[in-house]
Amino acid sequence: MSKAEAILKIEPENELRFRGPFKEPVSVVMKLSNNVEKKVCFKVKTTAPKRYCVKPTTGVIGAKETVTILVTLQPFDPNDPNEKGKHKFQVLSVLAPEADFNIETLWKESNLEINDWKLKCVLEIPDEVSTTAAPATTVTTLTSSVVAPVTSAPPAAPSIKMDEKPSKDVSIQKERVSSLELELRKASDEIAQLREELSAMSNENMQLKEEGLRLRRSNVSGTDSAGFKPEMPPPILHQSDSVATLSSPNILYIVAALLLGIIIAKLFF
Repeated sequence: MSKAEAILKIEPENELRFRGPFKEPVSVVMKLSNNVEKKVCFKVKTTAPKRYCVKPTTGVIGAKETVTILVTLQPFDPNDPNEKGKHKFQVLSVLAPEADFNIETLWKESNLEINDWKLKCVLEIPDEVSTTAAPATTVTTLTSSVVAPVTSAPPAAPSIKMDEKPSKDVSIQKERVSSLELELRKASDEIAQLREELSAMSNENMQLKEEGLRLRRSNVSGTDSAGFKPEMPPPILHQSDSVATLSSPNILYIVAALLLGIIIAKLFF
């Protein structure tokens, strides 16, 4: 048993189990809990840095705090003989120095007491779930000489398995279609009601207009029956007619006098 148990609690303690099929990335979670009242530095290593993606690989855990580490296995072919290598993990831990430090170069200092914890990887292939894992997929020991630091490979999204059945999707779609049909019916009913109200208002407007015309006609007929006639303006006498009628006798007298004067002149001269 290593000294890491004294300052860190690792879950799971002994092995990381990855369940296939491995056509997509498969992820597991590892938790590191600080058991002491001081800060603790940690680092995660693996013998297959190209096969696994670990986040985070290093860090500092506060007193009595917990850090979650996501370990993702990249897709591979389990039947490939080149993929039958032994995959191992190692967790290094050390009490954080009081002074300033660089966590990347901290592990190379010889005066620090570095603790380690060993884990093995178990790859569960679907055909072998009920049986014990093959010896090639399990590890019981780990030597520091074969452990390499984890590279910063790009993380892959964990596999997501859909448990919903097609029948459930069809029922959901049917419910949505029925709800849409119900809403369309309600909308069409509201439109028909609005049209009826508009027609009723138009008819009422026409009735009001006809009633106004009837009232006007009744008022006009009432005034005629009461004997009220519109006053006619008095006749206008033209001045030229009056002058003609008044001056016509004088003209006759003048003409007669002229004729009489001519007759007398002929008699005497």
